[in-house]
Amino acid sequence: MIRMILMRHAKSSWEDDVADFDRPLNRRGLRDAPRIAAELSDRGWCPDVVVHSAALRTTQTWQMMASHFPEVRQVVSAKSLYHGSPSDIRQVAEALPADCGTCLIIGHNPGWELAVHQLSSQNVRMTTANAALFENVAQDWSTAFAEHTPWQLIEVLRPKELDA
Repeated sequence: MIRMILMRHAKSSWEDDVADFDRPLNRRGLRDAPRIAAELSDRGWCPDVVVHSAALRTTQTWQMMASHFPEVRQVVSAKSLYHGSPSDIRQVAEALPADCGTCLIIGHNPGWELAVHQLSSQNVRMTTANAALFENVAQDWSTAFAEHTPWQLIEVLRPKELDA
């Protein structure tokens, strides 16, 4: 059994006059990212490997979450996940180490919403800092996207639904 967390970056700022790639998190984003991390950790969804878009807001999302996951073995910043598609997510996941039991992949819409739909056949809004938790019976990442090993959407965590 392997597990994948698809998370959209936390809320970013539009106040600064910077390129989209360089937008930082705003106050809400700085608050929500560690709250989602704490909830994931409390549920035992602790990633072995984290892959995030190279954009500033996804990098900062992971930085705000990292202290909740001291056992993470590898963190990768991937340019391919900026404006990433479900295909880009799949390529990243298929390249994960065979001994990775749980991965966290942080990126952007619309790709994340589309990926959640393709994996679950459900229409799920992936607003900022939402995390979709998936399980698959595959034994490793190289076979996890084969037709005979469907992904099961376990839950979607939303900051606004967590206890304050």
